[in-house]
Amino acid sequence: MAENETNFTHILEALTNYNQPFPPRMLRNFSDLTSLRLRELKAVWPALKRERKIALLEDLETVAESDTLVNFDELAKMSLSDEDPSVRVLSIRLLWECEESRLVPIFTEMMLSDPAEDVRAAAASALGKFVYLGELDAIPDALRISSLQNLFDVVSGEDLSMVRRRALESLGYSSHSKVPALIQNALAKEDTQWLTSALYAIGRSADEKWSEVVLSHLDSPDSEVKFEAVRAAGEITLEDAREPLFDILETANDDQELRFAVIWSLSQIGGQGVKRKLEEMVKRCTDDEEGEWLEKALENLELGGDLDSMEMLELDEDQIDSDEEEDLDDYDEEDLPDEDIEDEEFEN
Repeated sequence: MAENETNFTHILEALTNYNQPFPPRMLRNFSDLTSLRLRELKAVWPALKRERKIALLEDLETVAESDTLVNFDELAKMSLSDEDPSVRVLSIRLLWECEESRLVPIFTEMMLSDPAEDVRAAAASALGKFVYLGELDAIPDALRISSLQNLFDVVSGEDLSMVRRRALESLGYSSHSKVPALIQNALAKEDTQWLTSALYAIGRSADEKWSEVVLSHLDSPDSEVKFEAVRAAGEITLEDAREPLFDILETANDDQELRFAVIWSLSQIGGQGVKRKLEEMVKRCTDDEEGEWLEKALENLELGGDLDSMEMLELDEDQIDSDEEEDLDDYDEEDLPDEDIEDEEFEN
């Protein structure tokens, strides 16, 4: 047996040794799994304790967030069919950067049929990447159209609110003419969660026509609504939001997440006073994490607001594929929701 495969046997032994925590130094060995290693992992995976699986997937997600060179896709695709809902959710999250179009029917089936609400919601969120890729013509037309059809079905259907809201958020990337009505319908609800999802979708739309809506919620007393309004202001590069964002920075001293969102949105909007403000904050900053975030924001500002962000394809309605319009034409405004109302394994 080759030395590296012998080493992987030792890694699997450590994984199944519940008397000791799994060593963090071994986590990167699950990156870019060979067919042989994947088969070996599959052999022990079903018998692994639930807690060990969850801890492993959470740790791998943390590693992936800080190291762009690792790739845990093969492990995550394998564990999509795990019997535990929490494992399936974490597997979906671990595939967040994966752009393989064959994930579309997998995620769609999970969104429509998985017995766990959290899994259905996670799958609906994961489809957002493919809505975006569809806008770029980066996936086959059949998958682009089917993903939109199924997301429309879910938003207009009778699933639980969280699943439907995640579907709306994914549709925010779409330039289809029916999406604004869905967003408007969500805004009209007297429900903070739907409002938050509508603002999330607005940010993804990068459409300035929602400017007044975003501005009106920057002073919301609800922290989640304010946070999404701040993010949306950056995504649609809302220049009128500059001064309100400056004001939020002066008062949000105890909310680091909100401060970071404001800083990043200002870097996306740019313009008068932004660079000077961020540079002044760097000089006064005593928090290392915020200082690092400010430096990233300044870099983003210099690059025109495009650092580590997906650029939305701006399409006029008459540019939308006519076949797509025809296939989705039956989703009229009266079909929109007014009130809240088997896993497939990859073959390797």
